[in-house]
Amino acid sequence: MTDRNKRLIYTALSLLLWLLVWEISAHVLDREYFLPSVERTLEEFFKLLITPDFYKITLFTLLRVILGILIGTSLGIILAVLSHRFEPIYHLVKLPVTVIRSTPIASFIIILWILLSGDALCVFVTVLMVFPIIWQNLMDGYSSIDKELCEMSLVFGFSRQKHFRLITLPALKRYFIPAIITSVGLGWKAEIAAEIIAYARNSVGQMISDAKYNLLTAEVFAWTLSVVLFSILLEGLTRLLLKKFSVGGKSK
Repeated sequence: MTDRNKRLIYTALSLLLWLLVWEISAHVLDREYFLPSVERTLEEFFKLLITPDFYKITLFTLLRVILGILIGTSLGIILAVLSHRFEPIYHLVKLPVTVIRSTPIASFIIILWILLSGDALCVFVTVLMVFPIIWQNLMDGYSSIDKELCEMSLVFGFSRQKHFRLITLPALKRYFIPAIITSVGLGWKAEIAAEIIAYARNSVGQMISDAKYNLLTAEVFAWTLSVVLFSILLEGLTRLLLKKFSVGGKSK
C-alpha cells in the first residue's frame, strides 16, 4: 500500500470517528439549538445548495477574499523588494508587520469597524492578514540566497536578469509558494470573521449571524460546513495552480 493510500484511509477513518463523536454528543444533549445532529446539519447544507442565493452570497464573499489577497500579495511583494534594497525601509516596515502578526484579528476588525464600511472593512482585514505573511516569507527568501553563488555570478559577469532568474528567483519561490497557500486559507477565514462581526451585506458572515440570532443552529453549522469546504477547495486549487506555475517555470 502506498503512502498516499495510507493517508487517505487514515483521513477517512479520522473523519468517520469525529462524525460519530459529533452524532453521539448531539443525541446525548438532545438540544438542537446547542448541537444539531450530523443528519440535521447535512439536511440544512443540501437545502443551501439548491438555493440560488447561496451561490450569489458565496460569490460576493469570494470576490472580496480574492481582492484582499491580490492587494495584500502585491503590497507584500513591493515592500519586500524595497526592504531588501533599502535597509531604512526594512526597519520601517518590520515594526507594523510585527504589530499586525501579534494582534488578534478580532481586535483589528473592531478597530477598523469604526472607520470603514462593511465591504471595505472585510477587504482591508484580508489585506492585513495576507501582507505580513508575503513580506516576511520573501524577506526570509532573500536571506536564504547563497552569497557564494552571488559572488560567482559577479565573477562570470551575469546580467541582472540572469542573476535574478538563476539565483534570486529559485530562492524566493521556495518561500513565496508556501506563503501564498497559507495566505489563501488565512485570508478566507479572516474574511468570514470580518463579515460576521461587521455584519457585511450579501455575505456568508451575514448569513451565519442571522442564523445565530434566530437560534437556527443547524443552519449556522451548515454555513460553517460550506466555509470549511470552500477553504479546502481554495487551498487545493491554489496548490494546483502554483504547482503548474512551478513546473512551467522549470520547463523554460
